[in-house]
Amino acid sequence: MLVAQRGVQVLVPAVQNFSRTLPALAASHRWEVLQQRLLQTAAGKGDNALPARTTLIRQGALQTHQLGLNLSEETAAESEELSFDNPSQAFRTKSTWEIARALLVLRLCSFDVLVDNSLKLMKVGQSFLGQRLFETVMRATFYGQFIGGDTEKEIEATVRRLLNSGLQTLPAITIEEDIGDEMVIREEFYDSATQFYLDSIRLLARLSDYVEVPLFQLRVTSFLHANLLVIMSKHMDAGCPELSVENLASGLAEDNQNFSVSVLTDQENDHLRNMLRRLHAVCRECSDRRIWLAADAEYTYMRPAMTQLMLAAMFKFNQKEPLIWNTYQCYLKGAHDNITRDIQLAKELSMCFGVKLVRGAYMDKERALAKEKGYEDPINPTYEATGAMYHRLLDTMLHEISRQGRRCKLMVASHNEDSIKYAVSSLTT
Repeated sequence: MLVAQRGVQVLVPAVQNFSRTLPALAASHRWEVLQQRLLQTAAGKGDNALPARTTLIRQGALQTHQLGLNLSEETAAESEELSFDNPSQAFRTKSTWEIARALLVLRLCSFDVLVDNSLKLMKVGQSFLGQRLFETVMRATFYGQFIGGDTEKEIEATVRRLLNSGLQTLPAITIEEDIGDEMVIREEFYDSATQFYLDSIRLLARLSDYVEVPLFQLRVTSFLHANLLVIMSKHMDAGCPELSVENLASGLAEDNQNFSVSVLTDQENDHLRNMLRRLHAVCRECSDRRIWLAADAEYTYMRPAMTQLMLAAMFKFNQKEPLIWNTYQCYLKGAHDNITRDIQLAKELSMCFGVKLVRGAYMDKERALAKEKGYEDPINPTYEATGAMYHRLLDTMLHEISRQGRRCKLMVASHNEDSIKYAVSSLTT
């Protein structure tokens, strides 16, 4: 949902089409876990995976289906109270088959045994059915539910159909990585992922007639091994000055052979230089084509380094407008401290600031890890506390937007009705 007020644009994604029909299941974290595992396989992370040509994915509140409505300033002023209770409005773009499929997939995702064993079941399905039949079944169910298209023609048709219904498409590529027992670096994998990003951004540019809000999404772990992020985060906690925003920004270049960080090993420095070249290529492509780029948040043990890298990208590319954005997870107890610190840094470095606000997608693992390692649970204690934190960060960013104008942008990335209503109310009162 694009809400405009006093020249400020705030992107507010619409609620999942069927979330009002089955709110308990639609809000289920298990649904999101299965989507992540399915899409990791779809993007080529498993043996005999589905084709990786999933260039534009309808990305959103539940990881892959966030769609937005355009709402002008005049319309926003008239919409004193939003309602999500009209099924005709919610399902107007869907065929009976699509609604039935969505309900089936949603029901299946409510079973823990299916979600917990999803990768294993997909591998068994591939072996038992054969690749061709397995792909047919998946395209008719899970894959077809979450993926916007495999070819440019299919993707364009999806984007046009949504636009004709007043819906915007937010593209994303679901390539991510978690830490492992050892850092086995496959530079060719990250180079391939980078090329995939560049191809997808160029495709988005070709679809500019159908995409009113030119916004793309990335995951930092598409470009480097997650273990290096953890190593960098630990050095940052120790106060390493060579990992400052300004110094990292100096490594964002095609030729950065002279860049190094003394606390890292030769292997780690080589990998960091390669990562910075990849990130620079993607950011430059978006900058040249005036496409906003939002980095997704991942696990807390990677967050310090991930945020620092994206702030470095902001320092290099956000001097005139907020092209590069960072994501802030409001289910974290420290969310407000995180964003206020970065807002202050952005002011000190005279760079524009773009923010995507989410609740968070890794609650189960974060809490389990905190219990295992014996440190404080980083997640807010209650659902209500997370909602309050979300609104607190929203107010903070709207205050900055009112002061800085177009030098700040905000995406309210939520499928929570209360938060959507709160955001629109804040803009129209």
